[in-house]
Amino acid sequence: MELVNERQTPALLSAGLFLFLMITGSYGLAHVLYHTQAGTNQFFWYMERAAGFTVYELLAASVLLGMASASGLWDRWRARKLATDLHQFIALFLLAFLALHLWGLHEDTTIPFSLQRLLLPFVSSYRPLPVALGVLGMYGVLVLILTSYLRPMIGPKVWRTIHYLSIPVFILVTLHGLLSGTDAGSHWALVLYSVPWALFLVLLVLRTRRRRTTRPA
Repeated sequence: MELVNERQTPALLSAGLFLFLMITGSYGLAHVLYHTQAGTNQFFWYMERAAGFTVYELLAASVLLGMASASGLWDRWRARKLATDLHQFIALFLLAFLALHLWGLHEDTTIPFSLQRLLLPFVSSYRPLPVALGVLGMYGVLVLILTSYLRPMIGPKVWRTIHYLSIPVFILVTLHGLLSGTDAGSHWALVLYSVPWALFLVLLVLRTRRRRTTRPA
């Protein structure tokens, strides 16, 4: 079984090319525009923040699309297949921006983030608990994406059980952003968090009701 089918190949290649250009371009641009470490740090600080918010919104869109499919909303418009493809495409670009977020954190030496601190929970000295929530959320995202592409091999029942992780993963990433992000208290940031959360709660209620109505007596 191929990990990526023909419909997903263009998105995978686009996401990979985008990530390559952003990493190489940002590294070169930062050292051309700024000749001091402070200026370079500020450049990557903006990058890590922008990439982090993009990751969150892409994750929210992916989770909301999946929950809407599970709630049967797309069936009314016969758009389940379209929603599934979009769900998978978003996940691929989510990985690209996640890597960009980690790259920005690593290059910004104001608060040193080694590979060990980026990849292991409870190792960072900077806000260890919120950062650990982000690390755990990252691995949850990777598990969800990988098992989605391996669904033909593991079977729909196992895949569906693992996919329930999407709810705690979304909660972990939200807490990570709110507790560790420097912009969490801004009005615009609260909007970016509150709108997906409101939709998340609505779809969670609809999904719960659907499960109760379809459960056999």
